Amino acid sequence: MSAPSVRCYIDTSVFIWYLHSAATDGYAKAEKFLKDIANGKYQGVTSTLVRFEYRGYLKEERAMVNGANASKKELEVLIDKLERLIEDYGIEEVAADILLGESWIDDCEEVVTQCQPTLVQEEWKTMKGTDAIHAVVANRARTQQLATLDHDFKSLRGAVSPFVLWDVY
Repeated sequence: MSAPSVRCYIDTSVFIWYLHSAATDGYAKAEKFLKDIANGKYQGVTSTLVRFEYRGYLKEERAMVNGANASKKELEVLIDKLERLIEDYGIEEVAADILLGESWIDDCEEVVTQCQPTLVQEEWKTMKGTDAIHAVVANRARTQQLATLDHDFKSLRGAVSPFVLWDVY
């Protein structure tokens, strides 16, 4: 099998839907996308920023369920599921802090400025802070598409194209 020609940066939302939303439409779309990676259609790329954002999601989710912070051990077990998923699918993980370097704020401001509001299900969507950082990391990791289950990325313009799984699968 030849190497995939399209490198797809994988946003945190894909991992969250896959790992925490079994038997939902979002899970099914994330699963189909991950199968396409396993079958060589795409080269999956993610970043340490995704790992950081995922940890924040886990803390918030556990706080909402338990009314308290997740323990360090509980977080480690859940983070391990993400690490195994990345490894099992052969997803490349890039170091966001190294790729971002010193001029990342200017690049993020440019991403946000270039975004055009997009109407999704009668609601206007546009990219905000962390999404712009993901877009800059995706660009600097030389990916062509940014795979996501977050409609805000539909407004993304520039070198990396939005690949919104809701629309593809």
